Amino acid sequence: MSTPSTARMPRAQRRAQLLELAIRVFTEKGFQSTSMDDIAAAAGVTKPVLYQHFDSKEKLYVEVLDVIATSMIDEVRTIGEGAGDTMSRVRAGLHRFYEFVALDNSLRLFTGHEQISEVVQQKVVTVLDRMAIELAGVLTASRHISAEESRVLGRGVIAVTQTTAQLLQGAADEAERESILDTMTTTVVHGLTGFAPRENARISGVVLAADDASAPDANA
Repeated sequence: MSTPSTARMPRAQRRAQLLELAIRVFTEKGFQSTSMDDIAAAAGVTKPVLYQHFDSKEKLYVEVLDVIATSMIDEVRTIGEGAGDTMSRVRAGLHRFYEFVALDNSLRLFTGHEQISEVVQQKVVTVLDRMAIELAGVLTASRHISAEESRVLGRGVIAVTQTTAQLLQGAADEAERESILDTMTTTVVHGLTGFAPRENARISGVVLAADDASAPDANA
């Protein structure tokens, strides 16, 4: 890893640089295997300089989760903007989450694989709940689902998405990944089609009715 310039820079700019590099190091090595020395070295600063901006590794990690969470929530918001039908949107969403957290080595941040502290675990729960709320907004825009039902369903879909990412990461090859995506997509879509579609859905693409759930090419 190349060492960035240590030239003096404004405090806000330096803090942003340190946070960006911390994201990279934490996602590569995980919380437990990363030290403040590692992050300081990656930034080309001394550890005291790092502590001027972040009081502890835990607080820095919480801010890392916030940054990653913002990007993940943006991804959830795009689900309702995609063309195609329910089947293709769900499949694309499951695969995108896998790309986002597994291929970037940050899967463990959001699946409870790293037991760190109550503060960090609560942050993860908060992030997942925010994602569920955003997903609930997409669901209620397309189907007759109450606010309470949508939040429960949104949280359930997020949990399925986490499991799917874990399965995809452990797959032996691309063929197995495709099979996993097909299976999990069908599972989620059959669950969603238990709720009647709105006549004037407020999302792009086609909203599959219950009778269409078993046919991947329906309304394509």
